[in-house]
This record gives sequence, C-alpha cells and structure tokens, in this order.
Amino acid sequence: MKIAEFTLERIQSLYENVVEFNLSDSGVHPYRLSELLNDEQKETLLDIELGYGWTNGKTQLRETIANLYQGYNADNVMVTNGSAEANFLMVMSILNPGDELIVVVPNYLQIAGWAKAIGVNVIEVPLLENNHWLPDLDKLESLVTDKTKMLTICHPNNPTGSTLPVAQIQKLVDFASKHKLYLHADEVYKGAEFDGVELPSFADLYDKAIVTCGLSKAMAMPGLRLGWLVGPTEEIYSTWQSKDYTSITTGAVSEYVANIVLQPEFRQKVLQRSKDFLINNLNTLQKWVDDNSDWVSFIPPKAGGMAFIQYKLKVNSTTLVHEFKDELGVFLLPGDVYGMDGYFRVGIGAPADHLTIGLERIANYVRSKYL
Repeated sequence: MKIAEFTLERIQSLYENVVEFNLSDSGVHPYRLSELLNDEQKETLLDIELGYGWTNGKTQLRETIANLYQGYNADNVMVTNGSAEANFLMVMSILNPGDELIVVVPNYLQIAGWAKAIGVNVIEVPLLENNHWLPDLDKLESLVTDKTKMLTICHPNNPTGSTLPVAQIQKLVDFASKHKLYLHADEVYKGAEFDGVELPSFADLYDKAIVTCGLSKAMAMPGLRLGWLVGPTEEIYSTWQSKDYTSITTGAVSEYVANIVLQPEFRQKVLQRSKDFLINNLNTLQKWVDDNSDWVSFIPPKAGGMAFIQYKLKVNSTTLVHEFKDELGVFLLPGDVYGMDGYFRVGIGAPADHLTIGLERIANYVRSKYL
C-alpha cells in the first residue's frame, strides 16, 4: 500500500512550532487545564489511575457524547485519539478497494488520502467560490454509479469556513438517502458558527450518516487528542474492530476532562468563548483585507477558525508562504496543500496580537517586494 504524503500536515509539522507567529492553525487558541477544572476536579484528576480504559471509550463518556445527538446511545459512539483517528478508522472499516467515494473539495483530505491508498476511487465535487463556496449539488446525480458507497463533506468547511444553508443540508441528505449512500460529515468546526445558530448535525437527519467530531477545533482543546465517531450501531462496531489494531484506547486523563467539558452547559460556555475569539479576529482580518484589497480578497467565513484568502501576486503559494516564514517569522498555510494555488489560509484562532502583527508584517513585505 502506497500512501501519498499528507502535505497539509507535513508542512505544519515542520514549521508551526518554530516560527514567531503561527497563523496556520484552523482551531481556536487552546485552553489550559487550569482554566477548565475547579479545585475538586483537579484533585480528582491527580488521583486518576493511569491504566487501560475501554477500547471503544469509557461508557459514561460515550453516553455523554451520544446525548449531543438525537436518538443515539453509547453503542453509536466510538471514542478516538483525536478526530484524525476517527477518520482513519471510518475509512479502514467501511470502505473497500474498488468502492467509489465522492469528496466535496476543498477539504481536509485525510479521508481522500487514505481512501486512495487502499484502492478506493475518489471523485471530487468542488465548492464554487462564485457561489460563496457552496457546491452545485445538482451535479452529484451524474457522478453516482453502482460502485458509489459514500459521500464525505467537511462541514463547516476547511479551509473556506463556508456552511451549507439548512435547505442544502437536507438536499444532500435526500441525495444520499435516494442512492442508499453513507454520508460522512467531518463536524469538528460545528458549534463555532458566527451567527450564533448551531447547524444541525447530519447524524440527526439521516440513519446512514457517520459523523466525525472532537475537541480540537471549535472546542479549543487539541492537546487532549480526544475525538469520536457517531453513526449506525453496526458500522460503529466495525470501527471498534479496527481500533483494536491501532491505538487500543484513549487516555484516561483526556476522557475525564472530555466528560466534563461536553456537558451541555459547559460545552456552550466553551463554544461561546470560541465564537467571541474568532469574531473579534475576523473583524481584524476583514479590515486588513479591505486595506489591502489591491492584492487580496476573500469570502468571509461563516464558521470555524480560518479564512481562505485569494491573492493577485505572480508567485506560487508555497513559495510565498516560505518567504513569509523565512523573512518575517510568520507562517500561513499555502493553497497548494488543497490543490488550489493562488490562495493561502489564515488562522483566525491565533492570539489577537499575533494576528495583528503577522498581518502587518505580511502587508509591508508584499508592498516592498511585489507591488
């Protein structure tokens, strides 16, 4: 099995921790444990026995996660080491060589990469910038064959921050139902919608939906490495079979904290902090784009911790990002990693001062060299 380099993760792994201002992340500036736990909970945490837990996740935590959705129980949940493991288990458990997978792009592309590695035929459906980064769902009908098994979407989207209107969400569900397809949704940015209205989960709308989620993005706790899958009982059991061959179990400390922060009231408090943080930074970015509209433009995101910026310079996006890194100590994510040159992704979940200083350096550099 030949696995293509996951370019997005590789470039971030190489540089995000060695620059002065990292603006490449798509999540929200993370919490510290001291901000999340009260004194009693801190004492309990220090007394946790560091043994093996349930390989599919502690029952209490799976019940807490199931309660975030409608009509699910612990058997519909697989707890994983981050949503990345959830994506991996889903692909390895449900897709087979020769199957066809429809992927709405741009996308995080981990799922597409794994699918290609095991011999799945990946078919891309583009989000359209001239349609506010929404797909032409009518084109889906022409792509379905007797080998099509699943459609996957990142919603809210990475990297554009776009969200589907409720009518389009239902249209996508109807399409999947009509063709008896699995509908996978990566919902790690769900809950960080800037208008304050949390969109419905695909898991609440379709009995063959499989949802990936976790604490890394909208919940601002990537260091816990805690994710999950929610879906039909049989398919979730199948992912358990695969998990026995991978990480075995998630960490006891992470599971303990996750069960606290995913209680409804606490979860809403966390998500409100994320939205306040992101909206403030988005306002900063909007002003910067307005001030530099001769060479950058964007469709403002509606959710999540990033914005996808188009630029009008005659330079490759990876080359440009390396220039910013080497000359300015500012790191962005190039559009190349999504197969979309002429763009870069800016993380609006970075500390406000980092964003302001980083953007200022970029504007000054571009004006001195390219304009």
